[in-house]
Amino acid sequence: MIKTSIIAAAIAAFIFLGGCSKANEGSKRPVPPVAPVVQEMTHPHPPDDQSPYYYGLIAEYESLLAEDPDNLATNIALANAYYDSGQWREAILYYGRALQIDPRNPDIRTDMATSYRNLGMSEVALDQYRKALEYDPGHLNARYNIGVIYAHDRRDYAAAIHIWDDLLRIAPHHPRADYMRTSIAAFKRMATKGAHR
Repeated sequence: MIKTSIIAAAIAAFIFLGGCSKANEGSKRPVPPVAPVVQEMTHPHPPDDQSPYYYGLIAEYESLLAEDPDNLATNIALANAYYDSGQWREAILYYGRALQIDPRNPDIRTDMATSYRNLGMSEVALDQYRKALEYDPGHLNARYNIGVIYAHDRRDYAAAIHIWDDLLRIAPHHPRADYMRTSIAAFKRMATKGAHR
């Protein structure tokens, strides 16, 4: 029992410290565009040969949570493992549990929102991204993902351009900067062609 608790504490500390180092980057999970102008998947499903890895992690985190259900780091780790294996509903469940412990955490909320979007629930996702921005107005990935929803789900290119232009002013070296610039240029070309018809 003591050995299991020590292992659980070590894993939880490692996971939590790893997550904290990314706080300034925002959530590590940008939304994959559904119908991108530039064909690009930002977080593809793992190949079949990696599936047992996720299931092993999931089983380990579930056993740790059985002993300590309110452990924030383990709830996040389990949600992330479900996310990475494409099990969006389960990811949402554990992100939700993590948010019960830390409701103002914009990274957790952004990852949960992305899970909702991956289930086709873009309006729920949009609400969650906006809530993440209430807690952290500078959260880069929440802003990026709002642009993805406007561009690819709502097809409101003017709104997407506005959101991504604003994000690029704040973070010109954002990891998705090239994608946003290319998409903005394509949306503007589309608008110009539509105006000439």
